[in-house]
Amino acid sequence: MLVIGKLLLLVETMSIKNVDPFKMLTPFFSIITPSYNQGKYLSGCLDSIRRQTNGSYEHIVIDNCSTDETKNILVNYAQDPRVRLLVESDHGQSNAVNKGFRMARGEVICWLNSDDAYFPETLEKLYHAFKNPASQVIFGDVLQVSYNGEPPLRAAAQFKDRRDFIRWWSGRIRLHQPAVFFRSSVRERIGFLKEDLHYAMDYEYWWHMSEFYHFHYLGEELAIQHRQPDSKTIQAWYLVLEEREKIFSPFYPLLEEKKSVLDHERSDSLAHHFLIQAYAVVQKDRHQAWFYFSKALRYAPLIFLKPSAFGLIRQLFFYDRDSS
Repeated sequence: MLVIGKLLLLVETMSIKNVDPFKMLTPFFSIITPSYNQGKYLSGCLDSIRRQTNGSYEHIVIDNCSTDETKNILVNYAQDPRVRLLVESDHGQSNAVNKGFRMARGEVICWLNSDDAYFPETLEKLYHAFKNPASQVIFGDVLQVSYNGEPPLRAAAQFKDRRDFIRWWSGRIRLHQPAVFFRSSVRERIGFLKEDLHYAMDYEYWWHMSEFYHFHYLGEELAIQHRQPDSKTIQAWYLVLEEREKIFSPFYPLLEEKKSVLDHERSDSLAHHFLIQAYAVVQKDRHQAWFYFSKALRYAPLIFLKPSAFGLIRQLFFYDRDSS
């Protein structure tokens, strides 16, 4: 009688659209959202989950004791029985996501940051795609929304050869974290995110995942990725590159090319990347432009002799003279 009473109480509280109380006991999807002082974006993330046309999910939110409006937002959304909330101190994003991995009960696991969102039919599309038992890992495209007012851009995903993880600077692999979904059995085999990584832990995880599983591409937009200015990948994008180098450089011997060839290719690519970033900020932040230019010189000391660098050098060295 006690079990029946609890089930009836659960049914009575299910006034939210698309909630099946029986499916709630074994949700198909486990969505994990790490949260820390992202209150101004969090409602958009939570609303995108609540509006899913497929309601067989649990939304696990791991909050690192936020001090902004996050608490009030979570209290409101936690009234939905599909939302599972854990508020406690963590040791970074990887640690928070791992807590969610341990709590997950669903057949399929996905990880959605608090400033990103899903389209209303995302889970429904994934539900049908995962009906194929051969589908263990599925990835798709994202719609990237910029903070500077530029039109939203569809960012296509790409993954053909796992060795391209090692040649990480080439851009041949484009996996967008909010649009990668995998079965719980995959997580059980691969384990957890490395908690000493803070910027490229997703790529390190997928690298190991790709050793055992084929990645199936679903050629649709599956998530909305907000490129907002205070995100880690925007503020410290160069640390993302440095962490990828740390992760994948030990695997250079797996490639056919000599290490010296790979080093030259990597250095030239990174120098060009830093040069572009220096151009992008030189008008508003010359100090930051100098920082990026020094990084470019570190990877390719002779880059200042290339015509592509002349315009930047002129702005860096002669800006004050021209404006006087």
